[in-house]
Amino acid sequence: FVKRGDGLMRVLKMLLLGLTGAVLAHVPASYADEARDLMQKVLEGVPKVPFSAKIKLTSDRGWERSVTILRAHQEDMEKIYLEVSAPNDMKDTRFLLFDRLNGKDEQWMYVPAMKRSVQLNNQTRKQEFLGSDFAVADLVRPELDAYAYKLVGEETLEGRVCQLVESLPKNAADEIYSKSIIAVDPKDLLIVRTLLFGSDNRPLKSWTIDKYEKKDGYWTPLDQRMVNLQNNRWSRIELLDVKYNAELPSDAFNKSYLTR
Repeated sequence: FVKRGDGLMRVLKMLLLGLTGAVLAHVPASYADEARDLMQKVLEGVPKVPFSAKIKLTSDRGWERSVTILRAHQEDMEKIYLEVSAPNDMKDTRFLLFDRLNGKDEQWMYVPAMKRSVQLNNQTRKQEFLGSDFAVADLVRPELDAYAYKLVGEETLEGRVCQLVESLPKNAADEIYSKSIIAVDPKDLLIVRTLLFGSDNRPLKSWTIDKYEKKDGYWTPLDQRMVNLQNNRWSRIELLDVKYNAELPSDAFNKSYLTR
């Protein structure tokens, strides 16, 4: 369940890598190819079967949001539907995300107070998701070739030997983060941690997957946390009632479903 600029997760120790960029700038092409191939395998490893779950979104500010998520794949597109059920002042806020492997992604939001849906633009995508430390853009899968990759090290995290992959957007003006350093377990093809950098090339957020568990044979990120490194605030996503091969409403991914 993770996404743009994914996914899914990043690290404080990687601050040192931000200081060694000049040394790593001339990485052999084979390292870049290996890094891209690893990220491609991670993205392709996301289950393609219909999926549903409940999201418990909490933060250090003491609030809690309850959200339903539905996800399905159709050819080269991932479709995600999100609906807020609590608290009352956010109830019935809905999102519909079309995440295309090739071509332009779309994000729509239904605003109950306006009683209509609006398409999210690049600036809106950079905003907080339901007041959390996650951005709307974090919810969608990154387009593989919109980024340049290279291997920048190795680290053992939570008992997993991870490859560290630096990801640089090819069109930085369109992105919320200037780069990311992603810790990937190449054995199970899981993202364990990611450090997200701001426009000043300093670490902005740390995104960690604190608990993976197999559900119906699929590795599932049950507990993940985003920490804002500027103010130490954090938000947490827990997945509950996870179902793969779920029966989903036939019209859940139509725009009309947002305004029903």
